[in-house]
Amino acid sequence: MEMISREKAKEIINDLKVTYYFRRGYESVPLEDALGRELAAPITSTKMSPEFDIATMDGYAIHTDHGYPFEINTRIYAGDENKTKLRPGQAAAIATGAFLPEGANAVLKMEDAAISGNMLSGPSIVPWTNVLKAGTDYKEGDVLFNKDQRITPQSMALLYGLDVDKVTTYKKLKVGIISTGTEIFNGMIKNTNAMMITAFLKEWGCNPYMVGTVPDDYNMTSELIREATATHDVIITTGGVSVGERDHVHKVIKDIGKMVFHKVRIRPGKPLAVGIVNNTPVFALPGKPTGAFAALELIIRHYFTNIPRPTSTVKMNRDICLPKDGNSYLLFIKNEPGGFKTMGYEGSDLPLFSADDQYGVSLVSSSPRSSVVDGYVITDNDLKKSDIVTVNLFN
Repeated sequence: MEMISREKAKEIINDLKVTYYFRRGYESVPLEDALGRELAAPITSTKMSPEFDIATMDGYAIHTDHGYPFEINTRIYAGDENKTKLRPGQAAAIATGAFLPEGANAVLKMEDAAISGNMLSGPSIVPWTNVLKAGTDYKEGDVLFNKDQRITPQSMALLYGLDVDKVTTYKKLKVGIISTGTEIFNGMIKNTNAMMITAFLKEWGCNPYMVGTVPDDYNMTSELIREATATHDVIITTGGVSVGERDHVHKVIKDIGKMVFHKVRIRPGKPLAVGIVNNTPVFALPGKPTGAFAALELIIRHYFTNIPRPTSTVKMNRDICLPKDGNSYLLFIKNEPGGFKTMGYEGSDLPLFSADDQYGVSLVSSSPRSSVVDGYVITDNDLKKSDIVTVNLFN
């Protein structure tokens, strides 16, 4: 099967999402538990907001059809009942958030007001200056949230304002994790990949389940993947996707399901395989720790969330020499004293190779510490010291 580009892999993942992501059922959850969930039905407003015209600045409520000066005859504060009525030529001192009185259609901000006794003068302003008109935010019948929309903290504030106490959301994705490798199965090394995947899935609003570990055995691997795909929405595996004699996962996917793609032009993370078994997506990550992270972050993440990473531009701290093999490379960047530094090189927290070496992707891929950084750069070309690059940030 032909190796594909990172862009093509993301496109395929997004197509799979259209088919499989929203197949799960619905449930009603309390609003306070709805953060990060996706709506299974649109939400329509049942009232108007704001219910009255509201001052958005401290100042003076006036009617723009009447010329200066105005007589200031009252004060209105946020929380006062909406009972005040101004006669022509009258103004009211008004606080931010207070209801605009009847007979006013604008607010002259305090900084522009000229006061002499109880008389107000100032510059001309147009109607509805510094006023949030009734119904501006939303009106009864407005669709405020669409089906499939993810609930954010600010969404919860708006829903609370609508008197919504429960929302209908999709059930959380049930994602099974399978770790392969005799060394993991025997407990010779810790299953760090499973811990990382579990943490990411929780961050993405899923319910992760550790299905189990299997040694490098074709039949055991096949049986566990077959069983897991029957009871989960998605399966994520680690290991067994390269070209070694004991790499069985990609063979199993081909034999009992359908291979969608195998190998992406990214390093680390190249041996990523994606398939469908029992009508269930299977995302097979590389076994090397940072390789697994890179495949999950750059490709598989797009199945679970469309929220982009924040970015920043920085100057490279050194020349970077990359193999000329048509792959995109991840450079892991840490903000250390003296500026951003590329992990792996001398002078960084993790010196894996010398300054004169090509970027040692196999060393970086095998080191879990490589990805414990502030962000990463994706590049297809060599970089020079002081080149301006875009860093995808984790925080």
